[in-house]
Amino acid sequence: MRNRTIQVKAMLNRKEKAHFDRQLAVTGLTKSMLLRKLIMDEEVQPKGTDDVKETYRLVANLTNNTNQIAKIANATGYIDPGKIDSLLIMVDKCWKIMQRII
Repeated sequence: MRNRTIQVKAMLNRKEKAHFDRQLAVTGLTKSMLLRKLIMDEEVQPKGTDDVKETYRLVANLTNNTNQIAKIANATGYIDPGKIDSLLIMVDKCWKIMQRII
């Protein structure tokens, strides 16, 4: 069962409709989602590009891998040089993507 049962109709002119359509394209939100965010005075941000999404993924992997290496290093007193090399490759890839974004 839907918890949103009230429908609202809005009349727009061509300029307003064009602006609304651009906002939908930029944010990637549905009409309902965009209107609810605007009504509730929530921040509306543009959807992330593929490069931004890839950067988030790489940073998440970097932090996870770094934590795993730290746990092993604390337990054994040894750090595998191959694991450090893979981290450095990931950092380099992340940096290159971030330079494209900026």
